[in-house]
Amino acid sequence: MTVFGVDIASGSPSSRQAPFYSLVILEGDVAVPQHMISRHKLIRLIRERQPEIVAMDNVHELAADRKELINLMRRLPAATKLVQVTGGERTEALTKIARWHGMTFDRTKSLQEAEVCARLAGKGVGAVLSAFEERTWIKVSRRRSLGRGGWSQNRYSRKIHGAVKGLARDVERQLGEAGLEYTFRAVEGLGGYTRAEFVVEAPREKVHIDTGYFCDAQLKVQSIERPELQYKPLLQRRGYIIVGLDPGTTTGIAALNLKGELVDLISARELSSSGVIEWIAARGRPLVVATDVFPTPGAVEKVKRAFSAVLFSPGADMPAEEKIALGKEFGYKNDHERDALAAAASAFKKYRNKFQLVEKKVPSEIDPDEVKALVVRGYSIENAIAEFAPLREPETRPLALKEPANIAVEDASLRSQNQQLAEQVRTLRSYVDELAEKAREKDAALRSLNAKIDRLRDKTAREIKRHHEIKIRDKEIERLRSVLRSERKYIKKLKKALARQKKMEKIEELQGLRRIKPLEAFSREAVLKACERWGLETGDLVYLEDASGGGKSTVELLQEKGVVAVIIDSEMAPAMQEYFLEKGIPVYGGRQLAVQKIDGLPFVRPERVEAARAAWEEERKAFLARRQAERLESIFQEYRVERKKEEKRKKKQG
Repeated sequence: MTVFGVDIASGSPSSRQAPFYSLVILEGDVAVPQHMISRHKLIRLIRERQPEIVAMDNVHELAADRKELINLMRRLPAATKLVQVTGGERTEALTKIARWHGMTFDRTKSLQEAEVCARLAGKGVGAVLSAFEERTWIKVSRRRSLGRGGWSQNRYSRKIHGAVKGLARDVERQLGEAGLEYTFRAVEGLGGYTRAEFVVEAPREKVHIDTGYFCDAQLKVQSIERPELQYKPLLQRRGYIIVGLDPGTTTGIAALNLKGELVDLISARELSSSGVIEWIAARGRPLVVATDVFPTPGAVEKVKRAFSAVLFSPGADMPAEEKIALGKEFGYKNDHERDALAAAASAFKKYRNKFQLVEKKVPSEIDPDEVKALVVRGYSIENAIAEFAPLREPETRPLALKEPANIAVEDASLRSQNQQLAEQVRTLRSYVDELAEKAREKDAALRSLNAKIDRLRDKTAREIKRHHEIKIRDKEIERLRSVLRSERKYIKKLKKALARQKKMEKIEELQGLRRIKPLEAFSREAVLKACERWGLETGDLVYLEDASGGGKSTVELLQEKGVVAVIIDSEMAPAMQEYFLEKGIPVYGGRQLAVQKIDGLPFVRPERVEAARAAWEEERKAFLARRQAERLESIFQEYRVERKKEEKRKKKQG
């Protein structure tokens, strides 16, 4: 295993002058020092060597602020852990931790400090900095700007948006082939997507898609940043832990260290008792086994006895609000993990004040966790510290030898005492045998009663859990009923729309008419409402009874929907008619086309539309010709003005 120990040698990340670092590369017992290297070189060495651990006494020595630290961590290899050997959110002095592990160093020499950091991390001491969630963010977007517009603006937009959509589909296909879960969101644009985003439920190292640039689109892939930095203890260190247990068909287990930091969290179906014990033993030495319900389930009692741990029970079932508040700090995926976290956090809360007193009173040469363990088991803080204090050798004094006055008399007396003591021993042994037999009988009765209590506790816990699950199920049934009612209303609405559609199609077929889709008003809201009700499609005719109001955005929306003509029954502003003409959308009068209404729905003869279309084409040609002439006239006017200015300048110079 390769471990990098790093300490800042000079400067500061927040100063103008770039800092320099001391680096010790530890491979086995061989330490290779490098002094006064830049941050750029340090990162390059980490990327080249890809060590398992980069250890420091303070990770914020690498960056001036959180944003810079996050950017730096994005550049590190995925398998490299950034470890703060002084602990997570609650830190200890590096000198104190080094003494606990039999190490000393000179704080004025940064190379020695870097080596101590590396060796401590190699032993599993410290906390891993976790800045990213187990999720990955992928963004597909335009690589080119759409520019200020022109005659080919729409074609250019369709080309770029089509490239973004094509790249998004490639990403979607790769994620599907890899079997990764994800959520997808895209913003529609002309001819495709303006951008698309994926949130993949997997860490960055499992998403085999790289950031890149393509002809008209670009791809960005990065881990999702946590709202707050988290520190997780290295699992190699098997220190004391507080275990929260939620037994059942799905078992939830949470482990906290004695500083209240999360060591690990799991929920699994049909996890056996031996599996629970193995999982806990792999994370540390259980000091407290906690539950969130009362009475204590038998499965929790078994785990507690297996580790000779202290049991924590709340005395009454915890309210759901309290569980959510306790588990929110750590984060959880389901109710089982939440209940386990709540039990462990509640147990830590009970002992937190005593733990803080221990840390204040314990001498630097004694590991405070060992003292905390004795305090939890019932020792006072002073007695617990005394258990680990070095013993003083008692002063020895020479004994004065005294010769017996009469050896024979003393010998007879000793023989008599010996016979009396032997008889007393025989009597006591007989009494001990009787007591042992009674103890065995009581133990058997106690085991029988404990087994009965365990069965009753399990039955009670199952009944309570079943009642809780029934409540949850009833709420879910009510929610689904509400959804079903909404869906039925929606289906009824769709059926009415379908019947109306069929009726219109029948009228078209029998009478040779073409239907027109009506708009309530000349506004964007009315257009969107008509899309929802009638389903505006490319090639549709639109009927406007009231053509007042409206604006350019409404015209552009109609063009985007593919409307080929607008029929009006009232006066429209000349500016709007001209804008429709500019956009290539004919505007016909209702009287001109002889609009017919059947059951309140407008229809028109197709041949009248064709005739009106031909007349409009001629009008549009004339309009475009006028526009061209106006542009040419404007150019000539500008030219004349410039010529006059040029002649005046020449006269002045002459």
